[in-house]
Amino acid sequence: MTGRIDTIPKVPKVNVTKATFDILFHNIMDGTWKAGEKIPSENELKDSLMVSRHTIRSAIANLNMLGILETRRGDGNYVKTTGIGLYIDFLIPYLMINKSNVSQIIEFRESIEVSAVRYAALRATDEDLKNIGEKLETCSSIRRNTELYPEYDLDFHCAIAKASKNELLIQSLNVIKQYCFSAISEYFNEELAEEGAYCHQKIYTALLNHDSDTAAVYMSKHMQNILRKTYHEK
Repeated sequence: MTGRIDTIPKVPKVNVTKATFDILFHNIMDGTWKAGEKIPSENELKDSLMVSRHTIRSAIANLNMLGILETRRGDGNYVKTTGIGLYIDFLIPYLMINKSNVSQIIEFRESIEVSAVRYAALRATDEDLKNIGEKLETCSSIRRNTELYPEYDLDFHCAIAKASKNELLIQSLNVIKQYCFSAISEYFNEELAEEGAYCHQKIYTALLNHDSDTAAVYMSKHMQNILRKTYHEK
């Protein structure tokens, strides 16, 4: 008996231009082609990747549009931007488009902030801890003011990220603060502020003790409290 053909998964169609773009983009992001360097010519890329010149030009045009490559007439294509700034440039438009989905933003925040607080517990200097403590004190003093509290809450979290010494974590949280603040702040109320004050104190104590596991537990708890509120409001 012949087996059923409808059980065989379909072979995905490949977008050649996108696949070419992905290869060029990967070579830039992994440092194969560094900022300021000239990439291989269109002919070299065409022969190496076995695609048409039109496909190469389309991929290069997209990289130009994103500000990653710069085409110099009569010379070639040069890498313009790499590194952390490029990742952040991609993050900003995504958050701008999706900022109405606050739950996803908070879920993203949790992944960033749990990592940030772990590294902060290991790397924070006395000056960092003093700064975090000052932010905590200010945040606690205005926790019943639901208009002001969200901004000071984010200042506390940004101070922790700064103490992580990880530039990508720092900049990611700064982007959230800059572009998603209004969407996030809508969900704050006195109950969340009180729960936040409790978690903040636990987090700060863990940071003082350089206890990364406890700091991460309470940071996750803090984000989950906010998430429950956003899920409930949907």
